[in-house]
Amino acid sequence: MSPLVSVIIPTYNSERTLQECLSALTSQHYPNIEIIITDSFSKDRTKEIARNFTDIIIDAESLALARKKGVELAKGKYILFLDSDQIINPDTIELSVKACDEAGFDGVTHFERSKIYKNTLVERLINYDKWIFHSEEDDDPIYGTAEPRFFRADLVKKIDFLDNPPITFELAIINLKMNKMGAKIKFVNAYIYHYETFTFTQVARKFFRYGFYYIPALKRFPNLVIHHSAPRRTYFTLRALKQPFLFLGLFVLYGIKGLATFCGIIASVFKPRC
Repeated sequence: MSPLVSVIIPTYNSERTLQECLSALTSQHYPNIEIIITDSFSKDRTKEIARNFTDIIIDAESLALARKKGVELAKGKYILFLDSDQIINPDTIELSVKACDEAGFDGVTHFERSKIYKNTLVERLINYDKWIFHSEEDDDPIYGTAEPRFFRADLVKKIDFLDNPPITFELAIINLKMNKMGAKIKFVNAYIYHYETFTFTQVARKFFRYGFYYIPALKRFPNLVIHHSAPRRTYFTLRALKQPFLFLGLFVLYGIKGLATFCGIIASVFKPRC
């Protein structure tokens, strides 16, 4: 019998993309999947949609705690960390299990691309960004850019998630801890498509929120956070210059991300005093 794969999906007001995300899971070529929804008290139809696909729905206070609680509930031999705005190809789980079961790997990294919704400049910039750092197949936990999402469950369950895990960099932290346990990770030719923010304003709001939790992550994992905050080595390759206009646009995109994160950090420092 095919080993069970537990797919953990944190949600918050995810009704726009959740139906498509879960439908892609039920359309997998792989037959043995359990879906775990960890919801942060959504106010829309998220839970209603989720109930059409799974009975395993629990509440979680934050994204990082949602992943932690999902791991505690998972019964599968393997765990896939998926976001509610991500869509996977029908063979993604099948290829992931095959790489681990037949080739002896402890986890896999997938190729990620953007799912273009409105064809805005921001969507195209983020998609180009993903193409750069996945085309180099660089998933080193410190210096790389791509992040694995599929792991052997017994190794993931050994990770100390802490009672209050950082809300930013959580997948990078999981990758780092798996690496320290000696986990063997492989890129597989399987794809995850991600609905992106499509305006610079939305990008700024997203990274302003990240800024609130930047300092706690920095205190716990300084080496990882510092390197992930700086330009990574994949940007210094000839491949990154393939589309010069989009490459230059990344400077604007990352400038907005950096400024918004800095404002979030400042807000987090002064908020307790206000």
